[in-house]
Amino acid sequence: MNVSKEKSVSLWMSTKVLDEAPVLDKKDSADVVIVGSGIAGMSVAYELAKAHRDVVVLDRGPIGKGMTSRTTAHLTAQCDDGFHEMVARRGEELAKAWYESQAAAIDRIEANQKDLGIACEFRRLEGHLFHAPGTDPGILDREYEATRKLGMPVFREKGVPFAGQALTPSLRYPDQATFHPLKYLAGLAAAIRKAGGRFYAETTVEKVAENGNGVEVTTAGGHAVTAKHAVIATNSPINDRYAIHSKQAPYRTYAMAFSLPPDSLA
Repeated sequence: MNVSKEKSVSLWMSTKVLDEAPVLDKKDSADVVIVGSGIAGMSVAYELAKAHRDVVVLDRGPIGKGMTSRTTAHLTAQCDDGFHEMVARRGEELAKAWYESQAAAIDRIEANQKDLGIACEFRRLEGHLFHAPGTDPGILDREYEATRKLGMPVFREKGVPFAGQALTPSLRYPDQATFHPLKYLAGLAAAIRKAGGRFYAETTVEKVAENGNGVEVTTAGGHAVTAKHAVIATNSPINDRYAIHSKQAPYRTYAMAFSLPPDSLA
């Protein structure tokens, strides 16, 4: 999703993550090579650089301009499919670990932007869940009970800011967040580069091969990065064409932002 021919444009894309990042045109080596420069890859790279590891980040397009640049930028520890569904499918222990990991990730973003002085418009806000017309209203009861059991703060409310919905039942989740994702990535990238990390853009990875000394990542240009470890942080993993790809179906979602007067939506 981060090649130049993609047509979708988000609110964030005018922000540069890095002023410049060359194409890999030589052999390089590092402690860890990271494939993908979205929030997953950049977060891993920053944590490693902070721990004094030598890192190289590769991306097939511009740095930070993949799926992370197309996000709605809401940071939530709530599960899209609902915790009641996750508990039913995976069990309470795994669901609790999932919630705690998401909450910790939001805390880490908040701490990083504060520690590094990143002006990324981070702020805490509330999340709200309400059922759409025609859906089972009991889903809120099931979700409320499942969420409470996992330890996530949640409150029953009435009313959502749509016309005629003053008594609509809803769930309120405090301490969620939002931010400017590319301004945040720009701050991480600056810290990574300051620590000696290297970025290579427009560099498509074609092969990831493990060997007795670690791993070798080879690009479409025929150049390679050798490292002790590799992290594949692409939207879908490129090192195994069957583990995930064969289970995926192509679809797209769209988000639009408007400034509307209160109670103007029916």
